[in-house]
Amino acid sequence: MQRQSSYATDKGKLYLVPTPIGNLEDITIRAKKVLQSADYIAAEDTRTSGILLEKIGVHNHMLSFHKYNSKQRAPELIKLMQEGAVIAEISDAGMPVISDPGYELVQECIKNDIPVVPLPGASAFTTALIASGFDAQPFTYYGFLPRKAGEQKPFFEQMNEARATSIFYEAPHRLVKTLKNMATVFDSDRQIVAARELTKIHEEFVRGTITELNDYFEENVPRGEFVILVSPNVKEQEQLSWDELIALVDQRVQLGDSKKVAIKEVAQANNVSKNELYDRYHQK
Repeated sequence: MQRQSSYATDKGKLYLVPTPIGNLEDITIRAKKVLQSADYIAAEDTRTSGILLEKIGVHNHMLSFHKYNSKQRAPELIKLMQEGAVIAEISDAGMPVISDPGYELVQECIKNDIPVVPLPGASAFTTALIASGFDAQPFTYYGFLPRKAGEQKPFFEQMNEARATSIFYEAPHRLVKTLKNMATVFDSDRQIVAARELTKIHEEFVRGTITELNDYFEENVPRGEFVILVSPNVKEQEQLSWDELIALVDQRVQLGDSKKVAIKEVAQANNVSKNELYDRYHQK
């Protein structure tokens, strides 16, 4: 067990600072203050971040910290914080750690008893969710899916059965292929929202069935980064056999869930006893 207080010490600490996802005016007063006072700013791309920092009048020393150098750079940042430095980590846009570097650094800070202080702020998937028209509670966020159709299919099969809104990111040059892959799993009338250029001048939400979105983006070249949202499955759910439920558990385990979590969530989603599913799964 570890109990960590963010402000009980004047020693070094790590601030996780969200940055605007498009409109630079979305920077918060607190984020600006932390960036101004930090000894170092760990930035995913110092050139991209430099534009924002110049606009808000911050000229602190930047260190590059991205997915290609995070494992090598993390020990250096830990050493600086152990010596008393305050480091603010930022990504190119949105929340650090969410589909961006930072996970390894946060873990190392926790291991070394260095306070990790998160600031609230902009995130593309929550911004898209509240304007999607879909139920925001519950939802499942997947980040970026694998690029290959065969690797995407298990995720789409999971979304197809989900009673929650499903959300993932996609690049414009892959969007058409991804929508076609989705159409092989979802019914043609499944409701989808494609949100792009959030908070920017060309912000747009394309809402419709999977068939309608496929047709639209075949004729209109996708531009900008996309957040894709899939409506919850509201169809009357058929009672699955125990073998089918066990197969769903195996599918979630293959996607990275622990057996305990997979059994619990499959049981809840299908209104069966968690204990009975546990017993049958392990008997199998």
